Amino acid sequence: MSTAAPPISGEAPELEKKLEEVKLEADSTAPPPAYITPGPSQDSSVAASLREKPAGPLKTPIVDPVETAVPATPTELTPEQQGKYEALLEIVKSWKEIPSTKGKEGPIIFGFDIEARPCLYLNPGRQNTEPSPRQVQHLVFMVERVVNLMVPGQETLALLINFKSSKSRSNTAPGIGQGKEVLNILQTHYPERLGRALIINIPWVVTAFFKLITPFIDPLTRQKLKFNDDMRQHVPPQQLWNEFHGDLDFEYDHEIYWPTLMKLCEEKHKEQHERWVKGGKHYGESENYIKGGTAPSVGSKIADVPEEKTIPATEPTPEPVVETAEASGKSKEDFRTQELSQASFAYLFGEMVSYAQKRVTGIQDLEKRLNVQGHPIGLKLLDMLLYREPPRTQTRPLNIIALLQFITTVLWRHLFSRPADALEKSSNPETPEEYMISDNEPVVNQYISVPKEMNQLNCAAFVAGIVEGVCDGAGFPARVTAHSVGKGEEGELWPGKTVFLVKFQPEVVEREAYLAKN
Repeated sequence: MSTAAPPISGEAPELEKKLEEVKLEADSTAPPPAYITPGPSQDSSVAASLREKPAGPLKTPIVDPVETAVPATPTELTPEQQGKYEALLEIVKSWKEIPSTKGKEGPIIFGFDIEARPCLYLNPGRQNTEPSPRQVQHLVFMVERVVNLMVPGQETLALLINFKSSKSRSNTAPGIGQGKEVLNILQTHYPERLGRALIINIPWVVTAFFKLITPFIDPLTRQKLKFNDDMRQHVPPQQLWNEFHGDLDFEYDHEIYWPTLMKLCEEKHKEQHERWVKGGKHYGESENYIKGGTAPSVGSKIADVPEEKTIPATEPTPEPVVETAEASGKSKEDFRTQELSQASFAYLFGEMVSYAQKRVTGIQDLEKRLNVQGHPIGLKLLDMLLYREPPRTQTRPLNIIALLQFITTVLWRHLFSRPADALEKSSNPETPEEYMISDNEPVVNQYISVPKEMNQLNCAAFVAGIVEGVCDGAGFPARVTAHSVGKGEEGELWPGKTVFLVKFQPEVVEREAYLAKN
């Protein structure tokens, strides 16, 4: 696999962020705000066994607002910091090294599928390098180039993989470790970028490989995988490579293909950056507008941008995709019930936490505010989910266990596409009103960076508010709080594990006991 070219300016935010962190590390001279954790309570209930939240002032922002960022004063780096900085610079320089592929290609981009998705071809049988982190870096680099080439109105790509063996390579299956790493990168950093994955010529070794990594594949991603399908039904034959049963005769020449691709992507990036600048440099700018579509800028001024250049190909570039019910073959009901992209949710939830943080004085207040925001959602979800249940089960829960089972299965599947990981009752006879719902990896915490001095903050309080709303709406008033599991418990295996403590009101427990007797 060939080595990738240096990223275009502005396309390696994570790497630039690391470089900036090394420079600013020496500026961290001010001590962090102190938070005093209360001592252990003498109460033996489940609530007492979970860590309390400090009530001190909340000073460290979780999401730093851009408008308040102040440039740090330059300071001299320590030898250790200088070493880190130079090591990162070497990584940046290494992107400029593009060795010859000697006639064997890695990932290749050309053509579009029937839904105007750019096609990224992978041919493991033609690899001329052994598995290494460099292969993964190159794949990520090519995914970024595919994003550059997407037409207005299209935000996903088509991945075409041919596992046909060759004389030089008979085993075309990647290692389990590399497969998990690629899956983690694509699912975590490129959610909803994959529109379709077409895989052909699958030997038994590769079949076994996919069976091993299937548990690590997101359910939504799994639905997009098509094995040994007729590729001509997904990609126009005149734009489909003949290696993948198409009519396009293509021979890879690195000396011609690579410079042409880099030049085209640089031009695209430059034009898109110019549109963003002329549109007013707005954060959250419309991607359709940036790519030259018909959508206006989110600002009041619409940029006068140069005419879009065509992509050199054997066929004209497909027209921009307009997502309508008629064009996609979906009904309006499908659009109302389709999944929200994880990237959109992460952005919206991060903004919600940042907004709430500016209006509170402590961790307890912040969690209470998130809880209050989730409560009305739970009230509405209860009626909606009960309405969608089959007629034979379309009844409100009549006891605590039935309600909690409804929450951990029906509600959890609706919110997170999977059931909760555990449901437990307090073993203490003095606290029969306490129950625990466990979630090993809460989605709401995956994209929130919590400072060390605020490690007792758990933004899953928003989900706790939803659960509390469901309980109140069902006639089982309760107080629900979210707690992080300490390292001494199961935190080593699941560092992000959260326990939702459900504490029902005394009248609920009394009613439950009365119904049990009768």
